[in-house]
Amino acid sequence: MTMIGVLALQGGFLAHRHILGALGVETREVRLPQHLEGLSGLIMPGGESTAMLKLMDAYSLFEPLAAFGQSGRPVLGTCAGAILMARRVAGLGQRSFGWIPVEIERNAYGSQRESFQVKVDCPAWGLESVPVLFIRAPRFTELGPETTVLSEWEGSVTGVIHRQFTAVAYHPELGEDTRFHAAWLARNFERQGAVACASC
Repeated sequence: MTMIGVLALQGGFLAHRHILGALGVETREVRLPQHLEGLSGLIMPGGESTAMLKLMDAYSLFEPLAAFGQSGRPVLGTCAGAILMARRVAGLGQRSFGWIPVEIERNAYGSQRESFQVKVDCPAWGLESVPVLFIRAPRFTELGPETTVLSEWEGSVTGVIHRQFTAVAYHPELGEDTRFHAAWLARNFERQGAVACASC
């Protein structure tokens, strides 16, 4: 059985659980190291990356999460989650897990009041016109080796894949469109016979 953990320290973890539930996938909220046990994969949601880091330290969760990322199991990060997955955060020296060889710039599209919704294509996954929200979104500014562009918007890279890691600058979970999560599940778990994705 596929069990996906959703980091639930802060931010929009409930929306990810809602989408995965609509796809019939079991989820577990992750707040403590023991909550990582037995998981097939992990989602790191949007929110405030610096607040998440402080809470990870408070709950002794940073090192177990780092080990989970190195275990070969798939991880998806959206917005703040993508920041935490990047190797380098531009201009801040902010700590991160460094799983994806990219540089990322925080708040690249403006403040909370300047949030906006668009539709993006993810050609690598065969997806078109997926509605997503940009909320204080970051931007990938430098891409390292073995990094595939998943999506772009107005000339900027907004989503990347590196091995078992997927990171996007936007929120694909804030709505009822399940295609993005279904595609992530299919690409990462279908070979194990855990998830069938007829729509992908």
